[in-house]
Amino acid sequence: MTQRTNLTTKHNPIKYVLGSILLLTISGLGIVWMGQDKNESVIEETIVSKTPTVIIEKEELVTTATTVATIVPTIKLIESYENPDDGFAVKYENKRKLLIENEESGKRFVFSNSLGNITVHVGKKWSWLTSERIYTDNLLIDGEKSYVYEISNQKIVDVEKNDNKYTIQCVHNGRTELKIECEKFLENFQFI
Repeated sequence: MTQRTNLTTKHNPIKYVLGSILLLTISGLGIVWMGQDKNESVIEETIVSKTPTVIIEKEELVTTATTVATIVPTIKLIESYENPDDGFAVKYENKRKLLIENEESGKRFVFSNSLGNITVHVGKKWSWLTSERIYTDNLLIDGEKSYVYEISNQKIVDVEKNDNKYTIQCVHNGRTELKIECEKFLENFQFI
């Protein structure tokens, strides 16, 4: 009996292993992408486009236009908050969640974010004590002079208007993007 060893081919498993790893990696990336938080405020915007339609009649070429409405979602990046009772309005980024708390010295409005909060304290008494509260025009809040206290991880701005004492506290933890957001918040703060 003759052995037929030349008919048995050796399989090269390395190409199957590499192919499997590639497919698993692509599948994993797809799962991560699909699982991302898609909680975004959406405004629908209508875009109208004209699509030409060609009609051939008796060897004549006639062109007509058809209007097609397409709904395209857009992201609303800025929210507005207005509180006539406490006398202020402000615009803030939609990634923040607003929480309102009563405290001994008045009310506390927390524009919450896991990286750092922006808080507005409003009341007839100050929410914190300092002996150095001297108002200057270095930073005007809606045209009013303010007192600014700043350290490495936060910025506190005190201002008075209509018998109310306002403290705006930005906890930025030294992050540049939160410092920029704080400056925009202070620019958008208005008395009503």
